Amino acid sequence: MHPAVRVSDIGLYLLCPRLVYFDSLGKLPRFSSAKQILMRSLALSLLQKDDLESQLKEALQRLKVELPLVYDLKDDELQAALNEADEEIGSMVNGLKGWMDQLIPFEAEVELYSEKLGLSGRLDRLAPGDTPSIIRTGRPPENGIWKRDRLMLAGYSLLLGEKENIKVDWGQVEYPSLGMVRRVPVRSTDKARVLRIRDRIRLIKNGQLPDRPEGSPCQSCHAQTMCEMRHSLASKFF
Repeated sequence: MHPAVRVSDIGLYLLCPRLVYFDSLGKLPRFSSAKQILMRSLALSLLQKDDLESQLKEALQRLKVELPLVYDLKDDELQAALNEADEEIGSMVNGLKGWMDQLIPFEAEVELYSEKLGLSGRLDRLAPGDTPSIIRTGRPPENGIWKRDRLMLAGYSLLLGEKENIKVDWGQVEYPSLGMVRRVPVRSTDKARVLRIRDRIRLIKNGQLPDRPEGSPCQSCHAQTMCEMRHSLASKFF
């Protein structure tokens, strides 16, 4: 029996298949900036639909104390993130107040697993209407959502559908720093592609080093040195 492929592995694969390979060897560092951690925590701190500004300001004060106890964050980086978030609260409130019915009530960090599908994952938010919702701290495309997020939502939709015996037709991506939510349909073609990628990831985790695709973000990749070494060895022996 194959171990379950995590939806986060699908996200790595879509950045570059070789990241899955190096991650399976335990050689890929996982890194989240202070701003990413803070904004995700802020997004999940909203528990009521009213008085959003007070909720966010109270959460900022609480997270200033709590986050250093949970994460290895540098004081200056956390303070810079707190200052930046404080300046963004007004725009966050203005943007999010029209979306609260799609965000609350919710379950946070929902662990999902399907032996039948061979998939697992931890969903940021299970929003009203059994809607999978993922939180992103970057900027969205001009229209819709990024392909990587679209396919990860398809993966979570498969897991939710199998668990609850329902058809999940919609998902959403939250951009808390912009006070924005992008709600999108989940397409059957994307669900089918997720399962094909799952099979490729299984091969990679079994030791098959994939080719480096054109257009990979090599210059900003934490695995660049390892990847180039592997490429050099392959060229030497073959």
